[in-house]
Parts: sequence; C-alpha cells; structure tokens
Amino acid sequence: MDAPQLLKGFQACRRYRQAPAWQKPWIDPRRFLRNQLMRFGVSPGQPGNLRTVAAFHLPEFTVVSGEGVSQEISSYGFFEPDLTEAFLRLIKPGQVAIDIGMHLGYYATLFALVAGEQGQVHGFEPTPSTREIAKRNTDRFPQIQVHPFAVWSSIGTLRFQDFGLQWMAFNSFGKPKLGAEPVKPNEIEVQTTTLDRFRESLDRPVALVKIDAESAEREIVAGGTSLLKTDRPIVTVEVGDSDGSGSSRALVGDLVALEYVPWEFRTGRFLRHELRAEYTYDNLIFAPGQRDLSAV
Repeated sequence: MDAPQLLKGFQACRRYRQAPAWQKPWIDPRRFLRNQLMRFGVSPGQPGNLRTVAAFHLPEFTVVSGEGVSQEISSYGFFEPDLTEAFLRLIKPGQVAIDIGMHLGYYATLFALVAGEQGQVHGFEPTPSTREIAKRNTDRFPQIQVHPFAVWSSIGTLRFQDFGLQWMAFNSFGKPKLGAEPVKPNEIEVQTTTLDRFRESLDRPVALVKIDAESAEREIVAGGTSLLKTDRPIVTVEVGDSDGSGSSRALVGDLVALEYVPWEFRTGRFLRHELRAEYTYDNLIFAPGQRDLSAV
C-alpha cells in the first residue's frame, strides 16, 4: 500500500473512534462487537499474553493483552492519531527513517510501508522481551533492521529498568513517567550507541528520526548533533513532565539551538508550535529552520 491508501485506511479507523456510540456498529461491525465483548468483561487473553489483532496498516499485528498501547491498537486499529497521520504525510518512498524506542514496532512497520522496498527503517529497542515482539511484527519487511541498543549520548553499557510486558511502554533508565511504579522492575544491562556513531554505518542521509525514550530524549539528541546538523532530518520527540522537572522545555531548547523549528499536527494540518514553560504529554515535530511544513 502507498501513503494515500494507508491514509484512507487510517481515516476510516479514526472515523470509527470519533463516531457517536450509536453509529459505531454501522461503521465497523466486527470492531464494535470485539470492543463490546471486552467492555463487558470477555477478556481477549490473560494480561501479558500475546495475541494478534488488525491494525489499520496491517491485517495481523502482535500485541500484548492488558498493555496500554496494545489496547489502543486492538480497539481502534491505530495509536497516537495525530502523530500517525503526520508520519503518513511526511515520509516519502526510498527514505531512511529511524525509530528510537520502537516498542511493538507499530511505527517501524508504518515507516516501512510508506518508504517502500527502496527505503530503510532502523528500529532501536534495548529490552529483549519487547524486541522479540517487535521482530515478530517487522520480520516480514526486509527494509527494517532491528537493533538491540539503547540510543544515548555515549557508547558503553548502562543499567535499564524492565517493567515486564504489560508495562513495557515505561521501560527506562530512570524514573518512569508514572505516578507510582506498577511493579518492581527487573534491572538489566544494555549496550548504548549514539546516533552519530550509527550514522557512520549508513550509505545515505537520514530523513526522519522518531524519539520516544522515556525521558532519555535529551541524551539522544546530544549524541546525534552531527547527524542533525548534516542530514537535517525531521525529528519527532515525546514531551511531558510528570515530575515537574522542566526537562521537556530544555529538550525543546536543545533542538531550537540546532536551528530546528517546532511544529504540531492538529486537525489534519501542521501548525507552528508556541513554546511553553511546561509540557504535558504530547508529541512535537521539529523541522529544519528553512523547511515549511504548513504546505505538507
């Protein structure tokens, strides 16, 4: 499928999610029935078990029962609708995209479909159990390579917290973005690399870098300044400070200092982002200063 076909499928799933309850059975009867069964306690599987669901871009996508991102994909066929649509509009055939914190491989598989067989997608996932699920979802795409490293500001090894399959979205180097730890994490040792070191292995420029790494974003940017200055890719970052640290505002400042301009994607279009002192959960899109996303 090309980007227009994918966008059409995505919009159909989004229409279902946004529709009033009485319209949902007519828009997607099967999805409505499955969601109703889950609503009334008919479990699709024990928490932490793997199962296959239909995503908007793939008829079979492996998720984890009871896990937040998996629940969104299972219920509606997509995750983070604004960011998903932004990627469908930004990535072009043949480009190189990097997915840092690839989780289940939702975005990596989406990148592969849009970039096509001539493109390259590099996903980084340091947690072994999460990485195995991501590989199940990405193995069908020869243009995707899954790397077992944590991207950081230096090369070496670090201790990493693994909260298990049900809470995998919060695996991190430090305190997770949760009010309280859901379970006691298992500490593992992971190898780190940097964007700049990884760029040395590529034979063409990087067009897009997606960063979702549970508060490690500043370290990742610090280890990729040469790539950002040379290739000038689009960069997306997750922001949001549950601890009041203001680290998201500092992250925005780091990218602005590299002559990037922050954008948002809302209601089907790109809008210039106004800087804030504090950030709640969101995704921002940074474009090189000379690139105007409003026409995309």
